[in-house]
Amino acid sequence: MKTLIKNSIATITLSLITAGSAFAEDAKATLETLNQNWNQAFNNADAVALSNLYSENALLSPGNGKVLNGRAEIENLFKSFFQAGLHHHKLEIVATGGDDKTIYQIAKWAAEGANKDGAMVTYGGITTSVYEKDANGKWVARSHVWNASN
Repeated sequence: MKTLIKNSIATITLSLITAGSAFAEDAKATLETLNQNWNQAFNNADAVALSNLYSENALLSPGNGKVLNGRAEIENLFKSFFQAGLHHHKLEIVATGGDDKTIYQIAKWAAEGANKDGAMVTYGGITTSVYEKDANGKWVARSHVWNASN
């Protein structure tokens, strides 16, 4: 009986570890795809496509102490970035997590643009994004916050 209980506990534990590990891999793969879509929209200077990657009531804080609410405000922010010449955006995942309804990432970001003197510089920092599935089962950003080191 003790052997049966030990084997059952071992099997359950292994199943939970394997399921958690498999989900972690799925979450990272999903986030890699979301990041590719985000970078593509940004690097095509497509503020509408970019804002559509966010939920209708998403919150975004661009590191300046302000919080934007909803797609329209988010779209306007990205339009201002494109008018300022930001381009070549990249994301590098640092950590991921979540479950089948909500996933998150912490990532390093970088983009190129001109400074106040017109010289080309690379900006960068850390970003945290939280994604949830919308009513259609599509992953959309619910919260997005970043800082800038330049």
